[in-house]
Amino acid sequence: MVKTIDVDVDFNGIIIFDYPGILSLFDGKINDGENILQQFTTTDKGDFVLDKGIALPIMGIDDGGYTVRLFLNEIPSNDNRNVVFSDKYFFLNVTGSLYIADMAAFWEWEEYTGWHNSNIPKGIYRVCLEGVHLKQNDEISYCYDLILEKVDKLGKRDIEPRSYSRLY
Repeated sequence: MVKTIDVDVDFNGIIIFDYPGILSLFDGKINDGENILQQFTTTDKGDFVLDKGIALPIMGIDDGGYTVRLFLNEIPSNDNRNVVFSDKYFFLNVTGSLYIADMAAFWEWEEYTGWHNSNIPKGIYRVCLEGVHLKQNDEISYCYDLILEKVDKLGKRDIEPRSYSRLY
């Protein structure tokens, strides 16, 4: 495992995105307070960011605390891990830094506010997104595991993000 990030969700989703790569869709600048989420849901920019590996949303989740675990070129152990869903494959093209944030970061843009740096090295990754229940000391944690495999080029995406990714 490369990193574990705890995310407090207040806006029914988590967004994983490349920064400053995301700026390329907005002529190099996003203004504070701008609602870029609306543009991704009402124009073809949503498919574009998915196809180019700029962003990956986890949508339709309840507000609360979640853990995002990142695995780079390794498979998570299935000990104490119950997979609720497994979606493959998405692609991420990390040209700067890969950040993880509450979806609210795209609703009302403010640079670096609530963003968590994943410390994933630059490169292109094929991604399997898994929603899991992780049992530790008789407690259940709700996790999203990103299993990243470094590849030479972006592949063709033939999957859509789930509109319902709840783990409760």
